[in-house]
Formats: sequence, C-alpha cells, structure tokens
Amino acid sequence: MKVAVAVTNFLQLPVFIVRWTQVRVMAIAGVAGPTDAATVDPTTTPTTTSKSLAEDASKPDRIPRSARNRSERGAPRLRFWAILVWQTLTHRDLQSLSREMRDDFVTEGLENLPESGVFTLAVNHTLRRWTPRLLASLHHATLEKRPDLAADWLVIVGYREARLESKPWWVRKIVPYLRRAINLVWERWQHNTLRLPMSQDTAKVSIEALREWKTRARQQPTIVFPEGRGYASFREIRPGAGRWLAKLGGPVLPVSMWWATEEKRWHIIFGPAIEWSANSDLHDHQIGLEIATGLPPAEAPDWQADLDDWEQYG
Repeated sequence: MKVAVAVTNFLQLPVFIVRWTQVRVMAIAGVAGPTDAATVDPTTTPTTTSKSLAEDASKPDRIPRSARNRSERGAPRLRFWAILVWQTLTHRDLQSLSREMRDDFVTEGLENLPESGVFTLAVNHTLRRWTPRLLASLHHATLEKRPDLAADWLVIVGYREARLESKPWWVRKIVPYLRRAINLVWERWQHNTLRLPMSQDTAKVSIEALREWKTRARQQPTIVFPEGRGYASFREIRPGAGRWLAKLGGPVLPVSMWWATEEKRWHIIFGPAIEWSANSDLHDHQIGLEIATGLPPAEAPDWQADLDDWEQYG
C-alpha cells in the first residue's frame, strides 16, 4: 500500500512542480507564452504588470479557475503523467504523449500543408480544452498529410519564474529544488520545445533566444499562439507577433481551432500560407483576420466587425 501511494505521488510530481514554481508556460507567436505572453518584436514589447493581468482575468471571456470543469476541459489522467515520466527518462517519444492526449477531430484544408519542407502553424489559443489536448489533436491532424514530421514538431514556450521574496520561508527553501527538477524535464524535451526566458520586470526576451527560434523554425515545423494568452474566444494579437512571424522566412499557415462541445471533438481548419502585406504595420492584424475567418462567429466575437470590413473592402 505504501509503495502504491509513493508511486502515485511521484507520477503527480510534474503537477506539483508546475504549481509551486508558477512557471507560466506560453506557446506564443513571439517572445512570451501561452498563459502570459509578450510580444515578438523586441523593439515594441510592452511591460506586463500585475494590474494588466488582473484586468485580463476579469474580462468576461476569461474562464475562472473555479468555474472550469476538469473533465470537460480534458484534464489529464494519471496515465498521462506516467507516460510523461517514462518518456522523459527514456526515448522522449512525442507520439506516445500525443496519442494519450489527443481528442477526436475533423479537419479542413490539409491540402494547404506544404508537401515538403517545414512551416509554422499560427493557432488561436482557446481555453475550452486543456492546452496539451489542443496540441496533441493538432499534431495528429498534421500526420495525415505530413507523417514524416511526426517526431520533429517544435512548440515555442515562453516563461517567467515567480518572485519568491514575499513567499514563506519554507517555499523559498523548496522551490529552487523543484525548479531544478522541472528544468531537467525541459532539457530532456529540448528537441520539441524552445524555452524563451523573460525578464521579471519586462516582457522582453534576449536577442540570442530570438535568433535560436528563427534558426530552428527553418529546420523544424513550429507551433505558436499569436494571442500570447489563452481565452474562451479568439482575442487580439499580441503587438509585434505578426511582424515577427513574417520575418521567420518560411510559410506561416493560420490554423482555426474550436471545441464542439455537443460533438465532443475539435474542428481544425488549416488556411493557406499567409501572403504578407508589404506594410509590416499590418502584419499583426493580418494574421488575426486569417485565423478569425475560419472560426464560427461565437468563437471570435471581437473580430466580426473587422471581418465584415475585410470582406467588403478586400
């Protein structure tokens, strides 16, 4: 009995680590990440403050934690954590994790995926399902057209470690050890993730990290979330995200994803590669429109007026 309890606690360690270190995992279209991202353009990166985060949390389409149904959002089973621990210690097989976390899905536009070479997928970050389920389902959808890329997908992950000065002494004592443990996990999965550390005081990332991203985006298929943060519906694009993606040098495809609750499956629409405007100031808005056009109006209410104008004036 004691052995079973010990094993269970060990398999739940990743959850414990993430909660205590408050590592904000962000798959972004620039320099920050999925839960608390910054812009991708280091010259226009805004500062993220506790006030702005509080304002974001109070917005009506932000899903309060207390209101989230874990089963409806696809919270992982113990089996997932067991697979994660095993694969981290052994072969780091991305498909094993993907198979465990994938949901049912239907796709449109698979013909838009390039027949060869690598590309970037810019995806809306919905919080109606647990993000790893979104990523796993998207991963499996691409395998129908590009099985050759199964093991090479790269997710851009920005993070900012929480300050510990105001925490109890025992938290300040334990957290550094937990951070080292989770850093070892990230290092083991470095082929499929690129971590972009952000400054505590600003949302900026080092030039070296951006250069590595650009280099790897030309070698591996990449997934980013241009919004920076996840919401119940598609929101504004982080300033500079479109401009940065246009500079990556390879095809950037907009992907529109939403969870159909009654059908209990994802709808995934792959748009054609974006033909960027000659005016770089329009790139942020351009990528937002490209993603929003594939979403039902209820999934992108903030974009409907712009979509009407886009359709009317081209």
